[in-house]
Amino acid sequence: MHSTKLTRGFLILLVAAALSSCGGSVSSPPPPQGVKTGTSFIIGQDAPLGSVLAFQITLTGLTASDGTNTVALISQPQTVEFAKLNGLRTLLAINSVAAGTYNSITATLSSPVIGYLDTSTAPPSVGTINGTLTQSTVTVQLNSPMVVTDSGLVGLHMDFRLGSSIQLDSGGQITGTVNPKIAFRAIPPDAAEAEIDELRGAVVSVNVAGGSFVMQGPLGRQLTVTTDANTLFEAGDSLSTFDTNTIVEVSGTLQRQSLNLLATSVQVISNDRFLLGGLVTDVRPATGPADHMDLLVRTEIPDLANAQIGRITTLNFDGNERFVIHHFRLPISLFLFNRQSLMPGQRVSAGGALITTTNPPTLDVRRVTLHRQGVAGDWVVGSTNIINGNNGSFRLDARGLTGILFGTSARVATSNFTRFINLPGGLADLSGATSMPIRVVGLVLQDPNNGQPIIIAWAVEKLIPIP
Repeated sequence: MHSTKLTRGFLILLVAAALSSCGGSVSSPPPPQGVKTGTSFIIGQDAPLGSVLAFQITLTGLTASDGTNTVALISQPQTVEFAKLNGLRTLLAINSVAAGTYNSITATLSSPVIGYLDTSTAPPSVGTINGTLTQSTVTVQLNSPMVVTDSGLVGLHMDFRLGSSIQLDSGGQITGTVNPKIAFRAIPPDAAEAEIDELRGAVVSVNVAGGSFVMQGPLGRQLTVTTDANTLFEAGDSLSTFDTNTIVEVSGTLQRQSLNLLATSVQVISNDRFLLGGLVTDVRPATGPADHMDLLVRTEIPDLANAQIGRITTLNFDGNERFVIHHFRLPISLFLFNRQSLMPGQRVSAGGALITTTNPPTLDVRRVTLHRQGVAGDWVVGSTNIINGNNGSFRLDARGLTGILFGTSARVATSNFTRFINLPGGLADLSGATSMPIRVVGLVLQDPNNGQPIIIAWAVEKLIPIP
């Protein structure tokens, strides 16, 4: 046992370098003939409020204006679950728009639903509130205009600041009032912010010879995904193993001419018809190989009777499951993430077979994948340890449910590959006598020496509130 812990401890050190070096569309009606057009794509993200477990809102309209002309950036309403996008980016829309220079964005919103952590019960439970908007329309002036050129491609980054939007009473409890605070900024397609971290969907068709496949995500959107020699697949997976029961998670960038998604990573997260993704809230037994896992569901494909987004469901293990780490290039994930090292606070997906001979259908888990996640909280004063450059560590007091599940401050390991955002001095900027709000995006692993969480950081961001 001692030897196993030492081995896992050494492997965790390798993860920091390996992880850090890794790096659906809706079509609107085309503009009139003769009008020059380009293409815009919308990427969604959020800055969280710790006690919010789910936040769904309907985006009924999104437009851009140059002061005279207004163009639609989405063609139909869509409901977005922003709370799961903590530090992560997903594709919301791709649309054809008239060429022009647009300096403001207007979002029209409706029907917010808030899933929150109710700490008045023991143990804490999940509650739901139908929110009330203080305003249904938000107009934001862009610091730099969104320039759409003829046959060009430009992105728009939408950051819903839940921490500033969801109102609290004097006791810190959620009131249900939502004063939407949204930051928009235009981004070129080759910018780091334009990379889509995770897009999940079902495989519709495969072109093995052409190195591509078509996937269908939420809302029935379909997108062509292309692969090349640099695309990362999990060992044993390839386009030739895909079929219409396959559910994948894709990271990559949109291409200017084809508007296809060029994949940097394609991971099969289910080959057997169902997928549930979310946050682990409990593992039983508490030590040794897990037989049961409680999951706060944030992703569900297809719509299952056994689970509901924003609610907790229990999944059972029988020892035949495959445990893997997403976006991980070293063949040692089994030693770092398995039934024994599964722990509350980790973001995972579970895929498997849907046994329809029972009522409701039984979920037979066959694959569990550990994913990168955003963890927001406060840097612990005096905890920064610099080995050299950005190689080092610090401690993070996580907020909300993640902090409760961790039960302690988490150690964060950084490297010279870690991205530091709003921290120009890198790790050295985590200093001073006052704690600061930050968000860490990375893998949450179990430290084999003490059983506590350790986050292998891909990115560290200082959170700056908007007015």
